[in-house]
Amino acid sequence: MKNINLGIFGHIDHGKTSLARVLTEIASTSSLDKLPESKKRGITIDIGFSSFNMPDYIITLVDAPGHADLIKAVVSAADIIDLAILVVDAKEGPKTQTGEHLLILDYFNIPTIAVITKIDLATEEEIKRTKSIVSAVLNSTENLKDSQIIEISAKENKNIDNLKNTIHKTLNSLNITRSSDEYFKMPIDHAFPIKGIGTVITGTILKGKVSVGQDDLKIMPINVNNIKVKSIQRFKKEEKEAMMGDRVGMALHGVDAKQIYRGCILTSSNSKLEIVDKIVAKIKMSDIFRYNIKPKMKVHLNVGMLIVPAIVVPFKKIKFKGKEENIILKEIQKGDECYCSFELDEKVMAEIGDNILITRLDLPPTTLRICGRGEIVEFKSMKDLNIKKEVIRTGNIKIDKNRVFIEGLANSKSSAEKLIGEVVELPDKNITGKLKNTFGTKGYLTADFDGEVSNKDKVILNRLRRWG
Repeated sequence: MKNINLGIFGHIDHGKTSLARVLTEIASTSSLDKLPESKKRGITIDIGFSSFNMPDYIITLVDAPGHADLIKAVVSAADIIDLAILVVDAKEGPKTQTGEHLLILDYFNIPTIAVITKIDLATEEEIKRTKSIVSAVLNSTENLKDSQIIEISAKENKNIDNLKNTIHKTLNSLNITRSSDEYFKMPIDHAFPIKGIGTVITGTILKGKVSVGQDDLKIMPINVNNIKVKSIQRFKKEEKEAMMGDRVGMALHGVDAKQIYRGCILTSSNSKLEIVDKIVAKIKMSDIFRYNIKPKMKVHLNVGMLIVPAIVVPFKKIKFKGKEENIILKEIQKGDECYCSFELDEKVMAEIGDNILITRLDLPPTTLRICGRGEIVEFKSMKDLNIKKEVIRTGNIKIDKNRVFIEGLANSKSSAEKLIGEVVELPDKNITGKLKNTFGTKGYLTADFDGEVSNKDKVILNRLRRWG
């Protein structure tokens, strides 16, 4: 039996929890809104987990919040799922947060089934309209164009079997692999004491495997070492070991539950995780984000189970005089790809290759707030990156009585003398030249070129200066 994590996403009150309820066979941590605060507020405020079985698979349902202010928990859920269900109310249709969830699923390339819910409360025309909109939105994505759309009523149990069959067929078509060769890594989403047992934690294993009796574990970033696994449960069933993809509860020896908070990670002693507050990532801006990002702007960065404010500085890498240089970008906008330096307000745990999500949570919840996605490439400060700015001057070739010189790069002989030895380019002709000497008193310069130049050709002098 293969363990599968199936996430249920969608806008508030669009039927996620109702769908989870009709699918669930075994309830677990925070499932089906059993937390007191969920009952009090009438919405899902935490990630809930429950499960059901189908041939060859044990399905763990991840019920993620839909309220705009809880998007950080949605992103946390997206990081641990293999397949997603995106629910859309047949009567209301997609909302802003539906779009945000869909972007997240598209970014993480998570196979998705779109489910039109509450069809018992909608007219045929409303169902048809919502399905048409959902289809158009899916077709606008990068990875989810072929997603199936199913109409259901959880209240009347209508088409639930059809949905289960679609889930099963989709899983059979996916190549979901689990590796236990890497170091052990499990973000902790809940920790609590149980009398007679001790500290119990729950989470989904993202890497490696763990066994009862294992004692080479530690919890980061609280730096508690020599933790031993006393027992493992997977949906109320005792297990001797668990591995990547498993949703488990574990009793631990060597740590107090009060020390642990969401964002902590149980990991092995050979962990590659680092505790950092400076991240460099290669990023791609969303094609539909409406705002530009400028240097030193405040954004929110999702790293693993945490989302923290960060100062962002976008830059590009260029070859300059045979050396790779980091060059500041004045702004980046929708669709752009570049590198970004992030200085975080607090420390997080991450490793090279981790995915990140960039958001602007200061924007109104009615606005699409997801800026883009990225992959961590290194951990360096802005100072260590030595980011520079380009100082570009333009001039023109002037040919007078067979004498070739450049005008416009300098306005005096003394300023022209400072440029001797610099390299200039003729971008229209792919020609370069080296400034050789001054000519006259008006700031003219001569140069040796590696090609034939003509009168009035445009000349570029690009020099780098320290930025910031």
